[in-house]
Amino acid sequence: MDATQESIGWETYLTAGTKALDLSRYEDAEKLFQKALMEARKELQDASGAAIGEESKNEAIQAAETALARISSKMGALYLVQGQFKEAEVFMKQALDLFEKTAGKESKPVADVLTELGAVYRAQGKYSSVEALLRRALTIYESEDSDDQDPLEVATMLGNLADFLRAHGKYNAAEPLFQRALAKRESVLGPDHASIGPYLHNLALLYHAEGKYEQAEPLYVRALRMFEETWGPDHPSVATVLNYQAELYRMLGDFARSEKLHWRALKIRQTVLGLQHPSTAQTLSNLALLFHIQCKYDQAEPLYQSLLEIRTKDWGPKHMHVAEVLNSLAEVYHDQEKYTEAEPLYWRSVEIIQENMGHEHPTVAKALRRLAHLYEEQENYGEADRLYRWGLGVSEKALGAEHPEVAELVARYAALQRKLILDDDDNEDTTEILWRN
Repeated sequence: MDATQESIGWETYLTAGTKALDLSRYEDAEKLFQKALMEARKELQDASGAAIGEESKNEAIQAAETALARISSKMGALYLVQGQFKEAEVFMKQALDLFEKTAGKESKPVADVLTELGAVYRAQGKYSSVEALLRRALTIYESEDSDDQDPLEVATMLGNLADFLRAHGKYNAAEPLFQRALAKRESVLGPDHASIGPYLHNLALLYHAEGKYEQAEPLYVRALRMFEETWGPDHPSVATVLNYQAELYRMLGDFARSEKLHWRALKIRQTVLGLQHPSTAQTLSNLALLFHIQCKYDQAEPLYQSLLEIRTKDWGPKHMHVAEVLNSLAEVYHDQEKYTEAEPLYWRSVEIIQENMGHEHPTVAKALRRLAHLYEEQENYGEADRLYRWGLGVSEKALGAEHPEVAELVARYAALQRKLILDDDDNEDTTEILWRN
């Protein structure tokens, strides 16, 4: 078999494997990519031992190494989508090394793999490595000659980096990148192209997180319209925008509009994704909170109870998500002075937090503070005193004496001590009156 036939061999396997990957036929894709790797390695071995001129040999070796780089990149993508991050990292690094060797360190193939490797590190939680990779990839994209530069690819890269920075609270750095990405895409495709919607939504999320609600609102409205036109009014992506938009209106105090959007999002998610889906549960939680802060306890309570059932079934009875719902439901009872219903829920929440986070985590102190407040309202000052002191010990050790949360807990504990002193004074006065009589 000559070199040309072998080259066709690996390329055919690579093409077929890519199609299988696109169709989520992962087992088939892996087998095809493995065969492509075998053929490409044979080609490299043959090129290295061929009795041909030096220049021709180098060209043949470079072609085989380029083939291996392309296949390794696809293997990395396959393992990434399956959550096999260690394997994905190995193949992405191989692809990066090979592309740097064959195409050059400032080439577009290198930029593509840098972006994919960034996704692998992000999925693994290796966040410190992600930003540098994405910035290097962006520099490569932007450094291309204007005739070769694809503004849509640059916009995608800008969006990737901006989304990462937003997710890690670097809002000032993310905002201009989002704006540039949106402007580039609009300049090429026009303001109403379907692909503009996600960029509008991401920029809206950024403004939302920054508290720039007036700037976020029109972007949500535009994104929602585009998603509806692209996928129809009952698509899960539409529900995602509705959910965030509803949260925005809640923060603005427009509870009626928030409720309307939350109900619509909940209906879509229940119908399309099912009641047990995490996205459905999130909307259920948001709607329950909306009713809770309006003191509509008769509407909040059943939603929290449904959410507790879902979270327990999905995550097990000792997961932190369950503790969060237990705490919210306890607060609904607490606010209504239904102390006997609230107390065991608070305690279950404390136990779950301790089991998951350890006995000296600041979250434990917050949970103890809520319980202490409950006992204080019932005038069970002895138990409240014990819990405040317990919470103070945990928070001071975890956060330090100067932390604002510690200061707040100290203030609450001091207020309880004043109540105890007044209570003792009242008891002494009553005893004195009885003795005199």
